[in-house]
Amino acid sequence: MFDLNFAKQSLPQIIAATPMTLLIALVATLAGLILAILIVMARERKKPIPIVTPLVATLVSFIRGTPILVQLYVVYYGLPQLLVAMKSWGWNVSTNGLPALLIAFLAYSLNAAANLSESIRSAYHAVDPGQYEAAVTVGMTPFRAMKRIVVPQLIANLLPNLTNILLDLVKDTALVYNIGIVEIMGQANIISSLGFKYLETYLDALIVYIVICWVIARLFQLTEFLMRRRYSPVNA
Repeated sequence: MFDLNFAKQSLPQIIAATPMTLLIALVATLAGLILAILIVMARERKKPIPIVTPLVATLVSFIRGTPILVQLYVVYYGLPQLLVAMKSWGWNVSTNGLPALLIAFLAYSLNAAANLSESIRSAYHAVDPGQYEAAVTVGMTPFRAMKRIVVPQLIANLLPNLTNILLDLVKDTALVYNIGIVEIMGQANIISSLGFKYLETYLDALIVYIVICWVIARLFQLTEFLMRRRYSPVNA
C-alpha cells in the first residue's frame, strides 16, 4: 500500500539534495561551453590544424556515441591510473585518491562540451552569412560585425539545444550515485533502502526533477523569446 505520510516526510530530505544536482549540471554546462567554443574554433578554421582538428573531431564523435555512464566510469577508473603513469614518467603529480565530485565535473563537462560544440556549429551555420558580409561592406569591422550581428543570432539559435543539454545533464546526474555522490536520486535510494518504501521516494524524486526541469525550461524559453525579439533581422 502506498504510504502517503512516508512520501511527505521523505520529500524535504530529497529536496535537500537538489543543490548537488544543480551544482554538477551547471558547472558541467559552463565548463563544457568554454571547451565547446574552443572545439568549434578548431574545427571551423579555414585551414584545419594538423592532428588537432581530426583528433578533436574523433573525440567529439566518441563522446556523443557512448553512454554517459560509460564515460563516467572511464574517467573514474582511468584518471587515477593516468596520474600513476605520469608520476612514473617523472611528473610531479599526486596519486592520492581524487574527489568523486571532481571526477563528476570532468566527465560531465566533457560530455557537455561534445554536445554543445555540435550545437554551436549548427547555430553558427544557421545565421545568414550575407548579414555579416553586408555589415562589413557598410563599414563595420569584422569583430564588431560578429559581436553585433552574428553572435546575438547564434545565441538565440543555440538556446533551444543548450536548454536540452542542460536538462539532460540535470537528469543524468542521477548516475553519479554510482561513484559515491549523493544527489537527488542518491538521496532517494538511501531513504528508500532505510524504510523499504521505494515507490514513495522515487515518486518524490520524480516530482523534484519535474519541477527543476520545468523552471529551467521556462527561464530559457523567456530568454530565447527576448533574444529573438531584440536581435531578429526584422528588428535589426
